[in-house]
Amino acid sequence: MVDPGGDEYKDQSANDIIWLHGAGLSGDTWRSDVGGIKPDLPGHKTADCIANPSVERYADSIEPLLPNRFALVGHSLGGMVALELAARHPQRVRGLVLAEAVPTVLQSPISIFLAGIAKAIMSLISPERLAWLSGLSEPEPVKHHLRQQTGSMTLQGIRDGLQAAMLYDGRRHLPDIQVPTLIIVGERNKATHAGAKLLHDGIPHSQLMKMPGGHIIHIENADRFYATVTDFLGDKI
Repeated sequence: MVDPGGDEYKDQSANDIIWLHGAGLSGDTWRSDVGGIKPDLPGHKTADCIANPSVERYADSIEPLLPNRFALVGHSLGGMVALELAARHPQRVRGLVLAEAVPTVLQSPISIFLAGIAKAIMSLISPERLAWLSGLSEPEPVKHHLRQQTGSMTLQGIRDGLQAAMLYDGRRHLPDIQVPTLIIVGERNKATHAGAKLLHDGIPHSQLMKMPGGHIIHIENADRFYATVTDFLGDKI
């Protein structure tokens, strides 16, 4: 396992962890037996859509929920929101975990082009169809989870999440993240590896870990994922 870097990080309650889900998912994506705050991002499950959706505005919606001292765990789009919150509150964040997350999808002209195509395609099909397509190459537990989570979303919520992710560029924040940071990538999902390296190279006190699995790593490799996260943050399930 990995060490967060100091004993002061180990005497904390699991209830101060903010778990931030990815696009097309919800707070219910996280295991029910781990403590903490598991909000729905705007446009996801119970949360209303917002005007001019962006990672910054998603972070605005989470800020009222933050305790005085907290840790952040963010998956995919939720990782962008976690990065934004960590940059805003450097004295209050005690640890940061970014799972299958990237600081930006705007790394090159080709990545911008492909992201635009993905947004166009995904915004034209139903949530149920998107959930079905997303799960095609995934193991059965991930297929079931995606069809349950994404299939219950609205088309507007999906569009908003894609737009927020495409507009965000968190690279400017990376040198200012001074808390112990763990970056987790799924070995099978090569699409996030370059972005994860950007995070690792840019965040001074970060560790990069590859874990067997794909993009929905917290479902596919749940036991190892949660054990690693809670051990890093110094908390117990």
